[in-house]
Amino acid sequence: MGLHAVMGFHVMEYMGRMVRKTGIAVVVALLMLVLMGQTESRRHTASTLGTVDAGPWSEEFSLTRDNVMVRLGVQNGAFPWGTGLASTNVDFWRSAGQDFFEITGEDGTVFHGVRREGTADTSNGLLLAMHTTSPDWHTRRGVGVGMPMGDTLSIYPEAKAEYDAHRQAGTYRYTYSGTAESGSGFSCISFVFENNTLMSMDITHVSG
Repeated sequence: MGLHAVMGFHVMEYMGRMVRKTGIAVVVALLMLVLMGQTESRRHTASTLGTVDAGPWSEEFSLTRDNVMVRLGVQNGAFPWGTGLASTNVDFWRSAGQDFFEITGEDGTVFHGVRREGTADTSNGLLLAMHTTSPDWHTRRGVGVGMPMGDTLSIYPEAKAEYDAHRQAGTYRYTYSGTAESGSGFSCISFVFENNTLMSMDITHVSG
């Protein structure tokens, strides 16, 4: 083989190596772009959660069951407000000039509020609190009873630990509070954990 042929062979081999390396570099670069895009998407999702409307009557303070949402605030019509739940107990009473209702659904979920039209009003009301231990209900962000503590707090990074006398026994309460509005107070979600598992949720309105 002549000198030119040998040099040509080495040049072709070198160029082949460069092409292969370039191809690998391009693939790596494309993978990096995809990963960066996924990271940016997660950042965008997190920032979107951080700016969600959290006014006292917003959908942040709701529970959804079988695609039916019940949120704090005005309720029209008789319970079960489209949830399909039968009630196992209904209480009405008057205290400090207000007429209250407390309805317990067949799954144990409790709804508490004020009757808008006084003692004669057995249907419409202002829902002020919900308590559930049923895994059938979920918050707007998708949290439900039975979820691990770490997963719940990663979805609600705003939630703050509350003092709990039973903490040594493995019970923890974290509360996420919304934005207060003048004259309207604010609403909050409390998550109660036992053995690192979400056992119950309370969604409550606190008067201003």
